[in-house]
Amino acid sequence: MLYILRNILLKRRIRFDNLKHDVNAKCKELLVQEYFGRIRSRDIQGLLNLFSDDSVIHEPFSKSSPLSGKSEIESFLRSVVMANEGMQYEIRIERDAMPKNSLVAIVIFHKDEALKGKFTFEFNDTNGSNLNERIMALRIEFID
Repeated sequence: MLYILRNILLKRRIRFDNLKHDVNAKCKELLVQEYFGRIRSRDIQGLLNLFSDDSVIHEPFSKSSPLSGKSEIESFLRSVVMANEGMQYEIRIERDAMPKNSLVAIVIFHKDEALKGKFTFEFNDTNGSNLNERIMALRIEFID
């Protein structure tokens, strides 16, 4: 009898853990969608609010060190907003083998010709509280 009860509880725990993982993954997806939405709406302050104070951006245009902290990334985000003006793009979230605090978005930009980018977002560890989740790191790469 105890064996059966133990198995039932373990199965429910697994379902709860899976549900919790699904909710966390969906919150990260929504945060990424919000990132691109704020670029479209030209909301620089809103974009900055998505990042933690000590966030880092690795982008292909600066060959030196990554941009670190909100003060350094603000000018980059302003350039991103200007470069994306009138740009159409599709966003595809990579759901396979997604690490716990990361999310990969493949973005296909359409202007004169198609350009594909890989955006790897890393999020702060909020111990299950998605309300305080912020982008800790963003790595941008252009791919074939």
